[in-house]
Amino acid sequence: MDGWYDGFGLYHGPNDSRFIVPKRIPMMGWTINVSHPFAPVFLVALGVLLGVAIVAQALA
Repeated sequence: MDGWYDGFGLYHGPNDSRFIVPKRIPMMGWTINVSHPFAPVFLVALGVLLGVAIVAQALA
């Protein structure tokens, strides 16, 4: 891994082609390479999905 982690645990690796990368401590799981071209699309879609779920729960 040639990238770096910020204070929020997000991985920034502009030269790393992987979208999902292991965390610094592998047993802690995986994280997203926010420098990957697909990352903004994924994060916006995730936010919209969570927003729709919250609104649907509030209206039910």
